[in-house]
Amino acid sequence: MNGQAITFDFHNTLAHCDPWFDLEVHHLPSAFLRWWASEGGRAQPDDVLQDADAAYRRLRQAIVEHGVEQPAEACVAYVLDDLGIAVDDATVERGVASLMRSTLGAAEPTSGAIETVRALAATGIPLGIVSSAVYHPFLDWTLERFGIRDAFRDVVTSASAGYYKSRPELYWHAVSRLDAVPEQTVHVGDSWRFDVDGARRAGLRTVWVRRDDAALPAGGAPPDLALASLVGAAPRILSLLGGAGA
Repeated sequence: MNGQAITFDFHNTLAHCDPWFDLEVHHLPSAFLRWWASEGGRAQPDDVLQDADAAYRRLRQAIVEHGVEQPAEACVAYVLDDLGIAVDDATVERGVASLMRSTLGAAEPTSGAIETVRALAATGIPLGIVSSAVYHPFLDWTLERFGIRDAFRDVVTSASAGYYKSRPELYWHAVSRLDAVPEQTVHVGDSWRFDVDGARRAGLRTVWVRRDDAALPAGGAPPDLALASLVGAAPRILSLLGGAGA
């Protein structure tokens, strides 16, 4: 397709799932420690659970800044080591998988997401996902649950690629896996900082799905296209690629 591709952000662009997002961003270590206790591990007092989440927040903030990602299991292991709590790697992997799987039932597609993805996939233009997510399997599970996993040639997460969205390398990695080039790739997402400015700095064209009339940051470069939702969005997204398949 002449180096063309379209990539999508995941959370709040294609899917809503607050329980999963809460684990990813805020409470994965404390949730793991509670799960571990229920499996026969050592129960931890509330102050240790709070310390675990505080350590996780510091780790995540550092990752956002330097852009080198660690997957969920490595993040949990790091926090446990910081607290002096010994848990073997296999148990960490099992616990993280169980916690993430438990949130899947709360996942819902955003308005227009399924229809727009299917319409774009029908054009033959390669589609991909670019997401800052620490647990890659959850995205595959969710897309399969929505019935659109096969619409995407590839799913790239920060966990699988090793880069957070604050690094252009994540976008370049995704574009290369789609056999595309940045200047012929459109990225669609709801975060101005990571989906608009981040993708633009990597050389991609950008579509901003503006939630709740979010305002453009002062001095921020505008997207190539702004949408209120993905309802009926396929033709407008295609227009950024010269209307191919429209």
